[in-house]
Amino acid sequence: MTHRTFVDSNEITWQVWDVVPTFVERRRAQRRSAADSVRPERRHGRDRRVVAEPRVPARPGFEHGWLAFESMFENRRLAPIPDRWPDLEDTELQQLCARAMPARRRPRLLE
Repeated sequence: MTHRTFVDSNEITWQVWDVVPTFVERRRAQRRSAADSVRPERRHGRDRRVVAEPRVPARPGFEHGWLAFESMFENRRLAPIPDRWPDLEDTELQQLCARAMPARRRPRLLE
C-alpha cells in the first residue's frame, strides 16, 4: 500500500492511499443464467469455492479497489485506482480528490 500526503489549494492537508479489498464479493448473483450469458451455463453441482469465507458486498465500481482520501474534515473515495497515481504531481492528486465521492467517516478509537 502506497501512502501520499498533499496540501490542496484551500490549505487542507490530505492523506491518500490505495485500498485493494481481499474479501469482497465480486459476484452480482449466485449463478449465471442463460439469459445473462451468450454461452450456455457450464457450471454444475456445488459451488467450486473450497473454503466458505465471509465476503462483504462492494459498491458497484469499487470491487477492484479505490483511492482513499482523508482530511481532518472529510473522507472521499475514487474508483478505479488510476495507473501510476503515486507518481502524480500534487495538483493532479488534488484533481482526483475533487472527483472522488464523499465517504462516511468512521469513529476513531481512543488509544
